[in-house]
Amino acid sequence: MYKRFKTYSCSLLLVLTLASLDAFAQDKVGSTAAQFLGITAGARSSGMGGAYVAISDDGSGMYWNPGGLARTTGNRVTFSNMNWFVGSQIQDASVVINGENSGNFGLSVRSLDYGEIAVTTIDNPEGTGERFTPTDLSVAFSYSRFVTEKFSIGASTRFVQQKIWNESATGFAFDLGMIYTTDFKNMRIGMSILNFGGDMQLQGDDLRRPIDVDEGINGNNGRVEGYLGTKAWPMPLIFRVGIAIDLIDTEYHKIEFAVDAKHPNDNSESLDVGMEYGFHDLVFFRGGYRSLFSSRTEDQNMTAGFGLKYAIGGVTANLGAAYMTHEYLDNPLLWTLEIEF
Repeated sequence: MYKRFKTYSCSLLLVLTLASLDAFAQDKVGSTAAQFLGITAGARSSGMGGAYVAISDDGSGMYWNPGGLARTTGNRVTFSNMNWFVGSQIQDASVVINGENSGNFGLSVRSLDYGEIAVTTIDNPEGTGERFTPTDLSVAFSYSRFVTEKFSIGASTRFVQQKIWNESATGFAFDLGMIYTTDFKNMRIGMSILNFGGDMQLQGDDLRRPIDVDEGINGNNGRVEGYLGTKAWPMPLIFRVGIAIDLIDTEYHKIEFAVDAKHPNDNSESLDVGMEYGFHDLVFFRGGYRSLFSSRTEDQNMTAGFGLKYAIGGVTANLGAAYMTHEYLDNPLLWTLEIEF
């Protein structure tokens, strides 16, 4: 069994390392598509500053590390809503099916709603009366299982679409992850690589234009159909590795500490640090700090949150909220409701 564990863990580590080599670059903000894939998810993880790759044991854990999906108990349905910048909103929904010995299965959907935007032109700077609604959408299928009692792995395949006016870009991405639990204070070591996929390129009818191939030739077709070229952009690849440890774990009190090191392909390396205090597995208080040591100060922000857990008749409800500060824009507020049965 130990040899099998070593084979699985070393193989996965090699795959994750090789796949992430392309991500090691300096700040290249604005050089990737589908940026909404890099926005935080889940009240518990967000309240802990995003230090969640070694925990990932709830419905939102698929976003951080699909390898933690196997550690999710029971069947779960999760809903989240976050007020994002400039009146936009992010909604997340996920379903986890516990397959017991067959592993766990998950489906997650993320949508970024920008709201209605007025169409303006040079001749009509106040608006033409038309309105449009840009949208970002992600749908992911996940699977995870235990390889040994302490080692779990998982993967997700994701469909991604961005749409604005009559143009849209689609793509597919993959997530891979693993978590290993030690005997020392339930310390867990987690690793994940997220949004590993092809480039995305906007296409649509508004890019179609009549073209005169050679204006110097009389009698040729001056309205040959052509398309304006748009550039393809990579997805926001993120490599994470982290640890989580139970500093205190008694009948009434539990303190969990976690730290993640992350390396995106469009920003500098940084650390996410978080902590959670739980009283009697009923009330939880969380705090953290995101993007510590990042070269971009606006990415660094403090987080705080709380959670309530209540069980009745075999059904457990988890309600959580997270508050995040930002240097220049509005401070986001995120709510999550998760039902376990």
